[in-house]
Amino acid sequence: MIWKKTLLTLLVLSSSVWAAEKKSHAQKTFSESEVTALKAEWLAEQKTQWLQQAEQREKQREAFLIADNLLKTAISSKQFSAETQRLVNALIRSLDTYPLKRDIDWAVLKAKIESKQVTADDIRAFSALYPNSPYQKQFEQLPFAQLYERKKWADLLKYSEKVTPVGMDNQCRVLASQFQLLSEKLQSESPQAQTESNRFLIADLLAQFEKLWLKTTALPSECTELESYWKAKSGITTEKIRLKAVHLFDKNAKSELSNLLPIAENQTPELKNWLVTVEQLAKQPTTLPAFIEQATADEQSRMIANKAFPQFMRTIAENTGNPDFTPYQAWADKLGLSADERKAWKVTFLNRLFDNENGNFQIWRDQQIQQLQADNLTERRIRLAILQQAPLADWLSLLSNEAKSKPEWRYWAAKNEKEAKKREASLIALSKERGFYPMLAAQLLGKQYVPTQGLLLKSDVQSRLQPQFDRIKELRDLQHFAQVKTAWIELLDELSVDDKLAVTDYAKQQNWYDLAVEGTIQAKAFDYLSLRLPNAYSDWFDLNLEGKPISKTFAMAIARQESAWNFQARSHANALGLMQMLPSTAQKTAQDNQLPYRNEQDLLQPFNNIMLGTTHLTELNAKYPNNRFLIAAAYNAGASRVERWLVRANGKLALDEFVASIPFYETRGYVQNVVAYDYYQQLLQKVEKPIMFYKDEWQRKY
Repeated sequence: MIWKKTLLTLLVLSSSVWAAEKKSHAQKTFSESEVTALKAEWLAEQKTQWLQQAEQREKQREAFLIADNLLKTAISSKQFSAETQRLVNALIRSLDTYPLKRDIDWAVLKAKIESKQVTADDIRAFSALYPNSPYQKQFEQLPFAQLYERKKWADLLKYSEKVTPVGMDNQCRVLASQFQLLSEKLQSESPQAQTESNRFLIADLLAQFEKLWLKTTALPSECTELESYWKAKSGITTEKIRLKAVHLFDKNAKSELSNLLPIAENQTPELKNWLVTVEQLAKQPTTLPAFIEQATADEQSRMIANKAFPQFMRTIAENTGNPDFTPYQAWADKLGLSADERKAWKVTFLNRLFDNENGNFQIWRDQQIQQLQADNLTERRIRLAILQQAPLADWLSLLSNEAKSKPEWRYWAAKNEKEAKKREASLIALSKERGFYPMLAAQLLGKQYVPTQGLLLKSDVQSRLQPQFDRIKELRDLQHFAQVKTAWIELLDELSVDDKLAVTDYAKQQNWYDLAVEGTIQAKAFDYLSLRLPNAYSDWFDLNLEGKPISKTFAMAIARQESAWNFQARSHANALGLMQMLPSTAQKTAQDNQLPYRNEQDLLQPFNNIMLGTTHLTELNAKYPNNRFLIAAAYNAGASRVERWLVRANGKLALDEFVASIPFYETRGYVQNVVAYDYYQQLLQKVEKPIMFYKDEWQRKY
């Protein structure tokens, strides 16, 4: 593939080269056969040169991979022997022109760091070669460990005045160095000779350590000696233990909470009992009533209860009989919660039991929503009103100004506006923006939606950044995809917005579709639709959709929403690849349609993923013919859920009402994005008659 592209480039360039050749030999006339022979000779020379370069690159790649493997072993084992260094140095002699030279030099330096062989000269040499590398800040932190291991306490403290220690290890090294110097000084003095200044320094050091202890789940070994001195000198008080427990509870540090119990051994029985209930609550949220029962109206108990209440509410069944906030109100009274804290509890309670069918609860719920005016509750109540086809005006009026400015609620406010001119003006204004609800506004106006698109400026970014592009290309060729993304973001971070757009356009031209999308995210280039929605894997979508009732733009919109064109994407649920197929779904789809499928690794191959993903879309289309909304919702949340939502809607809802009433936030956004992306793709691919909404979608009752 590389050879074909290179040859094509040579052929394109050849005409201009031969024009120059003819000009330089203006006094000599060449026959057609001579020109053909000379051209063939030149092409042969170029081909030989290219093959030599390709051979050299292959040798460099092989040397890099061997050296990289040796260095990974050295780093993980923290052993970098002289013989390993000799071998690595020999391998990397040929890599001066290799795009990943910096990467291998960093690996050598890291192996020296991990094996504690690194010198200041090593770091200076690397920094001189790569002054803009992202490793400079790491180098600044290295002397803390080196000086600490050599017990250069004074030098370490002097260094900390110039460079702020980052990370708990280095912060502890600084405090431990202060402690060591003070200890040495105090040991050389009699108690009578100890000055007020020294006592102040000790108190200040212990205060610094105490702050660190209170905000940290676990301290490194460098702080062990200072921690013992602090405990003996200032004593572990009830308040400090309780504050530490609050921090550990907030961080869900269950084992560290258990470790607090022995520290409190000499404390009051009340504290020990309190710690036991906190530990139990961290492990089991249902024990909140027991915690509240023995708690007092102190700050730490309030903080624990506020953190635990949402977790406790998730253990309550949504359709519990006769839901009542009264017991929780009593808890709030006992703990002395503030008005804001009580409001947060009530909002949590209402969100959990929102759909409870108890009539009295529903009346109380609506009263509370009107009083609380919490946007998340109000928005949920508006969706319920849309589902019930009830008046919206009163609920819309409860939204904050920030919420009212969202395109969704502007659409519904406009649609429910009784005065025709105001309604039209609001819809026109909305239709000029970007997104699903501007599309709906255009549909209501009976106009074609034309989103604004950003224009790219000319840039010399390719010539300026070619070494960085070469590095990214080589990492992709080696399938080091995690490093590719890191390198890409590092590059983008250093650029202006215009240059970000230019390198994103370059990525699109190189078919680095995932990097192009990432570039638009980093640049916040939401109006640059051609960059956000590259025509990725176009031929493979054409091939796999041949004879299928799924449009190419819709299938591509699904893939773009699912993976942002990252063919290595893997979700928490183990959905894989471009179209985020679950292995179980992929296997069933393959079996039902007589398609090849071996294991989940197939899903990381773009063609295989597109083949199975488009086939699954076809299966869903058989269930929901020509309805992208239902197909997309089923692809995201499962067909069984879509069936339940349709039963709930009962065939009474218009399209916009059904979308607004989808109970899952993720699925609502998913459906809206997919349909908008589909339309944008139609525009970008210059479809003759782009369609915003199919008749089967718009005219159906859901």
